[in-house]
Amino acid sequence: MTPRQQKALAALLTSPSKAAAAKAAGIAPRTLRDYLADPEFQAAYRDAFGNMVEDATRQAQQAISPAMSTLREIVEDREEDAQARISAARAILSHGLKLIETTDILNRLQELETAMEGGRDGKY
Repeated sequence: MTPRQQKALAALLTSPSKAAAAKAAGIAPRTLRDYLADPEFQAAYRDAFGNMVEDATRQAQQAISPAMSTLREIVEDREEDAQARISAARAILSHGLKLIETTDILNRLQELETAMEGGRDGKY
């Protein structure tokens, strides 16, 4: 990729729109469209965006425990406003159930993948 394409890629990852990305990269919107039509640029964009999503996911994972601890403190604090305690309890239940459901699905998926791999080896 050229330096201009790299600048356009960085702008795409940080700008709210393609027009804003083109402006930030100092290129015409048509040039950005041409870049986006290029398979090599598309692949680089997908990789960069995927890395950005992975980083954001990791940050969210790291924030789960302190957030749940804070909610739990609110629920357990008898001097806290009842509405705040109820809201915290609802959040814990809602997110807790989603985490349980997601974990169950991931475990089942792993079991299926393991079974399929065993089938490929003639073991299944």
